[in-house]
Formats: sequence, C-alpha cells, structure tokens
Amino acid sequence: MKYKNYKAYDDNDFFNKYIAKRKKGNSPNETIEKPIIDELIQSVDGKVILDLGCGDGKYGKELLQKGAQFYHGIEGSSNMYQLALKNLPKENTTVEHQDIEQHNYAEAKYDLVLSRLVFHYIENLESLFNQIHKSLKLGGELIFSIEHPVITSCYKAYNDKSIKKRQHWIVDDYFKSGERVNIWIEKEVIKFHKSLEEYFQIIKNTNFELLDLRESKPQKKHFKSEEDYQRRMRVPLFLILKLKK
Repeated sequence: MKYKNYKAYDDNDFFNKYIAKRKKGNSPNETIEKPIIDELIQSVDGKVILDLGCGDGKYGKELLQKGAQFYHGIEGSSNMYQLALKNLPKENTTVEHQDIEQHNYAEAKYDLVLSRLVFHYIENLESLFNQIHKSLKLGGELIFSIEHPVITSCYKAYNDKSIKKRQHWIVDDYFKSGERVNIWIEKEVIKFHKSLEEYFQIIKNTNFELLDLRESKPQKKHFKSEEDYQRRMRVPLFLILKLKK
C-alpha cells in the first residue's frame, strides 16, 4: 500500500515507530532543519501565525512561548492532530484537523505562514501558494522547508538497506518532475519531486518575493558527534526558503 501525504501517520505501526524515532532527539530535523527555520523566522513577537502541517504542535507551543500573538495549526493526520491538541495551550490557539489543500484560506489574516517538511507531499503546489499568498497580510512572510531536490529526485540510495549509514546520494531523473516512492519506516510513502528551478518558477508565478534560500548546511555546534557532522556535510538534506508578500 502506498501512502500519500499525511495518511502514513494514521497507520498506527508507522506512527508509533516515527514517534519513537523522533524521541531520540538527534534527527536531522533537530540538528539541521529547525535551527535554520528559527534563524529565518527571527522574532515572532505579536505575530499571527498559520502553520500548515503542524504535526504534534510542539513547535507551535514554542512559538507562543516566544511571544506569538496567535497560532493557527492545520494538520491532516488524525494521530498528529490528537497530539497537537494535547501539546498546545488552549489560549490564543486554533488547531484544525483538515487537509491543507482543502482549507478555506482567510484573506490577509496572517503575519507569517510556516510549513516544515510538508510541501514535497503536494503535487499542485502553485495552487496552494496562491491560497497562502491571499491569506498573508501585505509584507507577510512564508517560510517553509522541504526535502532538497537532490534527495527527492531519486530514492535508490535511501532504499538500499545494505547501507547502514549513507555516505552519498544518487541524483537521477532530476528534470523529470512528479511522483516518487520512498520506503520510509517500512512503508511506501509518495512524495513529489520538483527541481530547484520549478520551485523558483512557482514562487515567481504566485507573486512572492524571495528573501532568503538555505540548502541546510550543517552547523557544527548542533552535533554531538564529529562523525555525524562530517557525514551531513556531504549532501544537502533540506531546502529552506523565506518569501514575502
């Protein structure tokens, strides 16, 4: 069975293994992606934030603790949504259990729209970006992370289970955009590959201004192991962008 977008998280076997994996606290999400997201967001003081694919809500709680005025999380997975309800405070918070592509986006409501490692599950990203653009106040920002296009182009190296710690990645079919199947936590998960050029064209076509682009270069201070740090210096895992309306 192949899982699209958030549906894998509602497979209880996948979900439990994923949570156990994240509890270790040493995933690239924590050591590489989150520090860059934090840096790009800068101050959230007094901001109204929309988080697309909010997951377990822990990051939303952190944003509120840092001074966000209001946090609105949208999550498609029932399992993740239930976690978000438990983790987020009741005050100044709304959490919805909904597909982000089906959401009815309010006009000019948010100072910041955030999405972490979700958009590579979306096939028609330009349509979603138009809705996000509409929902932002003038001068508002969209900050998002995705798997880097060199990763999504080909999962052959990832799916080679004879390799315990990958030292390289196979880049193939880079300019052929579309569906890719990644065997992740023993399940077939569907993602959608787009080249860096395609992401840029989507940004341009939806009238966003590109403010910053990061290819997830690791920072040594976030790693306990020199070996892990050197290994992560070999291949960019994430692409992280900051856009402005």
